[in-house]
Amino acid sequence: MDLYQIFCLILLGVVVLMGIVFFFVNRKYTKLLKAMSEREVDDVNIKKGVRYTVDQTVVDENGEMNVSFSQGDVVLQQNQTEVVGVKNKVKPGKYTMLSAKDEDETFNLRVGAYVKEYKHNQKIVLAEGQEITAVNCTVILR
Repeated sequence: MDLYQIFCLILLGVVVLMGIVFFFVNRKYTKLLKAMSEREVDDVNIKKGVRYTVDQTVVDENGEMNVSFSQGDVVLQQNQTEVVGVKNKVKPGKYTMLSAKDEDETFNLRVGAYVKEYKHNQKIVLAEGQEITAVNCTVILR
């Protein structure tokens, strides 16, 4: 065997090895993508890196909570106080409160100085200058 034949055999071995690696990596990511697509919610719009759900029902046909995020919603992060104001993140007005966790039907909010328990899909009216804090979980204001 001359040098050219040895080089061809080494090159063939590298190509076969790369093919095997590609096969296993492709199989792994195909399973991962399939699992992710099964978890996806139908009718989702993505704008500037934020996912918005078209379906805005807060309770589905079975009476279970439907947590969705639509355009115009405000997310209250747990233990972060927001001040209600025209130029702030939370504007004055009437909101529907949604729990961001499927398993939490009730959650606590601090509005002003008092902490009160609220339920998923309950309404609240916020006035200019009030402080609001999600105490035990993240809350969506719609």
